[in-house]
Amino acid sequence: MKALDKRVFLSYARADRDRAQKLAGRLRESGLDVWDPEQDLLPGSDFTSHLKEALDSADAVVVLVSPDAMESRWVSHEIEYALGAKHLRGRLIPVIVRPTKEVPWILKTFQMIRFEDPGKTSRQIVELLTNPQDAPPKKTPPSQLKRFYPTPARISPSQVSWRGC
Repeated sequence: MKALDKRVFLSYARADRDRAQKLAGRLRESGLDVWDPEQDLLPGSDFTSHLKEALDSADAVVVLVSPDAMESRWVSHEIEYALGAKHLRGRLIPVIVRPTKEVPWILKTFQMIRFEDPGKTSRQIVELLTNPQDAPPKKTPPSQLKRFYPTPARISPSQVSWRGC
């Protein structure tokens, strides 16, 4: 399959490892470069420096939402990073793998994907990454902006009225 030239950081709790591994495999088959500590770190590696490098180079963060994930300190840090990083604006994708009432309010504002099977979920993620819904708007050059107010040269004396104080 054609490479999509996108790097995805996969954030999940250890209890969700099996689903995460299956999803990571399908995302790779779709042409995405997926960073997953289970696959990409060797024993004895400096976890925090590799984690930071992976987040800094990611084009998107996919968070597997579950009761365990919402209690995980690492998942919380990864979500906070994704919310604050300019390069990840609109690129946080929550995937519900197991229902939980403990979803932070900020995650509820994002379009969520319900994990049904790895194939369908990976297709939904690829769709979001290739057709972003929340892409930042393009800036219109000032010369093309419409004016919604009259300029001083266009105001006639009859349009000006003075009122006493």
